[in-house]
Amino acid sequence: MIRVNGDVSSKELAHAFNVSTMTISRDLNELAKGGEINLIHGGATENENSIVEKPMSIKELTKINEKKSIGKYCNTIITPGSSVFIETGTTTFAVAKEIFHKKDCTFFTNSLLILNSLSKYDEINLHTVPGKYRELSKGFIGIQTTEYVHQFNFDYCVIGAEGIGLQSGVSLMDEDDALTKIAVMKQAKCKILVADSSKFAEDYLYKIGCVSDFDYIITDNNVNKEIYHEIKKRTEMILIDATE
Repeated sequence: MIRVNGDVSSKELAHAFNVSTMTISRDLNELAKGGEINLIHGGATENENSIVEKPMSIKELTKINEKKSIGKYCNTIITPGSSVFIETGTTTFAVAKEIFHKKDCTFFTNSLLILNSLSKYDEINLHTVPGKYRELSKGFIGIQTTEYVHQFNFDYCVIGAEGIGLQSGVSLMDEDDALTKIAVMKQAKCKILVADSSKFAEDYLYKIGCVSDFDYIITDNNVNKEIYHEIKKRTEMILIDATE
């Protein structure tokens, strides 16, 4: 709840879990000791300096409208009859749900979320790839995946990221995840980066490329306007109104 909302009160938590506020206070103190949260009067906030990667179950609950709107715009880019690799991530998952019906397209993915969601459609031409399963990514990554994708030439790839910056580039927290995305990008003619506005001005250890390496960067219109104008000089950056 803290990771999704940013902050929460002890009373809210006590009501949600049907326990006393004293119990909640003890639990919050333990989390604060580990550096995962910051204590405030009457509750807690997320520790923005924490570099712990959030699980997909948390990411799926954040920026839902923004991700759906980004997916709808991607549907206007992908042309019928194309081959498309959709990488792991909750924003890429939102894209997959908007573009899967595109006529005569062939889809590849290493995302278990996408496979579980789209495999129920008989008419879809959907392929998975081998690799080591990573729970935090909910997908298959690593050397098996990178070697496998080298056999293909994709028309498009749809990539997500944890951090995007002008100087730091596009980055991730996990090395294998980053290397897999780099391999997919090398095999794609058109590279589409999708990320909600919270990912901008963040940077992490493993860089997958510069903003100029992508043909499109698609995000919601809450991104810092100065950052937007600077990135716009380097590549096609699209701001989506999530309320539309």
